[in-house]
Amino acid sequence: MLSLKKSTIDEAAVLLDIQKEAFQEDLITYEDYETNPVNEPIERLIKKIQLFIHYTIWIDGEIAGGADVRDHGDGKYRLNRVFLSKHYQNKGFGTELINLIEAQFPLAKEWVLDTPHLNTRNHHFYEKLGYKRQGQHQVNHKLILIDYVKKM
Repeated sequence: MLSLKKSTIDEAAVLLDIQKEAFQEDLITYEDYETNPVNEPIERLIKKIQLFIHYTIWIDGEIAGGADVRDHGDGKYRLNRVFLSKHYQNKGFGTELINLIEAQFPLAKEWVLDTPHLNTRNHHFYEKLGYKRQGQHQVNHKLILIDYVKKM
């Protein structure tokens, strides 16, 4: 069973380990050493937990990942980062997870997110959930992020 709870500082080390595992392949593929979540210091993750809407994803009583949501005001939200342990990937949790996150914000008018240009699996996933391509932006010589928006 999947559930979301607001992250606590005590969970930061476990969340960071899962985050590093989840984004390691992207670091190798895109060489985005400045922005890749693998290189995020624990102090920065703790600040995000304190300042933003940060959830810990629980599956069957175990920490399975995290989600960082940003409130941009006026009913607009950004799905800044979502990550699941490889152990829980490709098992059907993604759709349930995104639906659960969106349900936390019933007054949301718009959601935005971005995902790497070569990750066609993510493109299909988000498009299946109603997200539409809005544009793209270059991060470095290898990484282009595709921007998505979903109007509620």
